[in-house]
Amino acid sequence: MAGVLGQTVASPERYAPEVLEPIRRQQSPTIARFGWDIWHAYELSWCIGDEVCHWVGWIAIPFDSAATVESKSLKLYLNSLNFHSFRDHQEAVTTICEDIAACVGAAVSLECLPVGALSGITEELDGVNLPACAAHQGIETIDSDSLTHSPRKGNVVSEHLISHSLRSLCPVTAQPDWGSLSIRYSGKAIDHQSVSAYLSSYRSHQGFHEQCVEQIFTDLLSLKPASLQVVGFYQRRGGIDITPWRSTEPLAANPQRLGRQ
Repeated sequence: MAGVLGQTVASPERYAPEVLEPIRRQQSPTIARFGWDIWHAYELSWCIGDEVCHWVGWIAIPFDSAATVESKSLKLYLNSLNFHSFRDHQEAVTTICEDIAACVGAAVSLECLPVGALSGITEELDGVNLPACAAHQGIETIDSDSLTHSPRKGNVVSEHLISHSLRSLCPVTAQPDWGSLSIRYSGKAIDHQSVSAYLSSYRSHQGFHEQCVEQIFTDLLSLKPASLQVVGFYQRRGGIDITPWRSTEPLAANPQRLGRQ
């Protein structure tokens, strides 16, 4: 079942780790940074003996793994477990982690929550909402030149900037992907309007979620902040959402999600 990217593929009814499809990460200049790709899976189900179990889970993949996993193939893989029987819960978690790790080339983790416990990892963003900006209709070039410091010279701040207008296009289907963006930084103040204009240039840009957040993080680093963290809370598709975290400072894998996800 290899090659599911962009193809019509029936959901497997047996355990099918071979369906997992890697996407090689883009190579970028070496920058001191840290991060995770957090995948929230809302349709986890398998059998323990004859008993059907249902979970909500979050999978943590390190940002510097050789590859990430294509989201459609992950959905097909997780659904291939629906009729599979494990000895116990730990065997299921171990199997899933080993299969995804083999796909991405790095150790991954999986935490499972009861379906009713989703509120425990749901936390809304609290920060400065970025101003509205005119859309860059039909423009596919990322406008990183629009990023500037605040005209208030010498003003050093610690800020949490928020935008709920993050929009990009899937590079396979060209369909819109929506998300919320969190930018935490310290250093010389960044002009809010310039960040809004920059993010608007993603509206017709085709890129995977991880690539978009990676690019935003890299471009903001050009303003030389003392510290920077960028998180993209993308809305779910097919029972899965992706939340890439990138930071100049060490950070633990964080399961946080937003209500809109």
